[in-house]
Amino acid sequence: MNSRTVLFSSVAMLLLGSVCAQYNLPNYIHVCHKNDPQLVQCMKRSVEGLRPYLTRGIKELDIPPIEPILIGDLIVAESVPGQGVSITARAVKAYGPSNFVLKKLDVVEYGKKYNFDLELPQLAAEGTYDIDGRILLIPVKGSGHFSGNFSNAQAQVRVRNERITGSDGQTYMVPKKIDIKIRIKNGKIQLDNLFGGDRVLGDVVNETINRNFDVLSKEIIPLIEKALSKHFKKVGSKIMSKYPESVLFP
Repeated sequence: MNSRTVLFSSVAMLLLGSVCAQYNLPNYIHVCHKNDPQLVQCMKRSVEGLRPYLTRGIKELDIPPIEPILIGDLIVAESVPGQGVSITARAVKAYGPSNFVLKKLDVVEYGKKYNFDLELPQLAAEGTYDIDGRILLIPVKGSGHFSGNFSNAQAQVRVRNERITGSDGQTYMVPKKIDIKIRIKNGKIQLDNLFGGDRVLGDVVNETINRNFDVLSKEIIPLIEKALSKHFKKVGSKIMSKYPESVLFP
């Protein structure tokens, strides 16, 4: 390494240090340099460092806790009235996303494109439901509390960021799109208070629904994916729009 390179590196580090000090990065932001030979490992540590803050929320950025995460209302099954079953889940909350295991991380383009493979060992959901239709020729109509447990879920996450220019003239890298695809191997849903609490008829309906869980999950999962993508894009935007690209992606 020649003296000119050393001088340039020293000046660059001093400038970076002064910029970082100016923005006073919080503990939950761990900066990874583009030329770090252990960039992927650094990124993994950064994700793990952010986990506890996401779990309990970041008040100064108005980021709510991820446990539980509010999914909202979902039409989890729909068919022609009188020919099938329509189930609407309301005020759905999901538990367990913060317990993800980061299995793989690819830095496709530093600062701009990342791919993640995650394992979600245990997910749970609860809310209220309305059901209307027929199961095994039995008219089913009612409402109540529902719960669901899902295990061995796998998720693929694609993050795509974009550059924008802030009102201060600085360049910021913010999320443009976050795609989440989830595969669930096992799951069970429980609808309470069916037929006014009749346990025998309630068990028949619940067993029938869960025997067709694969079909049901194909309607549930895309809606959950969309809700999670929206949540994480909002979280990313609030954090990344606060610090220039030169600070977060030196």
